[in-house]
Amino acid sequence: MNSLFRKKEEWFTFYDGKGNPIERKTEIRYDPLTEESSRIVFDPGMSLTPPDYTEAAKQTSGKNCPFCPENVHKLTPTFPKEIAENGRISHGQSIVCPNLFPYSKHNGVVIFSEDHYVPLSDFTNSMIKDAFTAAQTYIKQVMTVEKKPLFASINWNYLPYSGGSILHPHLHVIVSESATNYQRLMETKAREFTKTHNKEYFTYLYETEKKEGTRWIGEKGNIAWMHAYAPKAHNDFIAVFPNKISFQDIKEKDWDDFAQGLQAILATLDEQGLASFNMMLNFSKEATPIHARLTPRLTLGDLHTSDINFFQMLQEEPLTYKIPEDIAEKARIHFSNIN
Repeated sequence: MNSLFRKKEEWFTFYDGKGNPIERKTEIRYDPLTEESSRIVFDPGMSLTPPDYTEAAKQTSGKNCPFCPENVHKLTPTFPKEIAENGRISHGQSIVCPNLFPYSKHNGVVIFSEDHYVPLSDFTNSMIKDAFTAAQTYIKQVMTVEKKPLFASINWNYLPYSGGSILHPHLHVIVSESATNYQRLMETKAREFTKTHNKEYFTYLYETEKKEGTRWIGEKGNIAWMHAYAPKAHNDFIAVFPNKISFQDIKEKDWDDFAQGLQAILATLDEQGLASFNMMLNFSKEATPIHARLTPRLTLGDLHTSDINFFQMLQEEPLTYKIPEDIAEKARIHFSNIN
């Protein structure tokens, strides 16, 4: 089964201005499930300085932010009563309201807390746990009303580099009659994997990475963290809930364990000078464990060049400067600090 971790190397030889030869390696890795390729390219040793939104936060908070406490109950819309009796769903400080510009048939926005700007190191366990619990509650309510299987996911754009248009931390909960391309491909390939290997893919991934160790980060309760073999970005963290198939299977303790693991991942980003990220937590309609995926977003150099170019956008092949096994090693250190 380990043969599924496939890769190949390509070498480019050229010369500097003095005629000295230079060799650069590109490593092409293939995703164990989808067989999509990604490229690990030469790292020039880029040094990243995380953006500071302190001043922007002052200008956009309070009366200028619909998610701040003085506005949230006045400026955000409300759900029908069959979804939320009081119009919105709350858990702890988290509040769920409808998205004014929905991406799907059901699209809730989860506001984390009253805090308008939260640097990575300031996300608390309760803040994360409450937000994801509120998101789960919204999904339960929607599924009760719909009474049929739908495609569901919890998604997070954190800070502007990720596509986040409001600094105030919030999640998007998508419940749709139509699968995303990711959901469609993942479920198709997962069925094929089970048929071919007589094993469920994410269970296999969890067991194999834990045993192999180089991309394994750690395990807290029922949630395991690892780095993707064929990454979609400069870091690519995967969380697998090995014994959790449905959104109904997740208990409060699981969200607590997930939050602690996620804090270690955020610390790993922070250590590298990364501040922004995209994240999704996917619920499959198949008998497949729930999993999450988190990738950072950044700009490169003094021109603040986007981290996405023609390779990712049009050739549909991710690039990364970072070796997955090296990033996993960094993350293991932070994960070891979890109580």
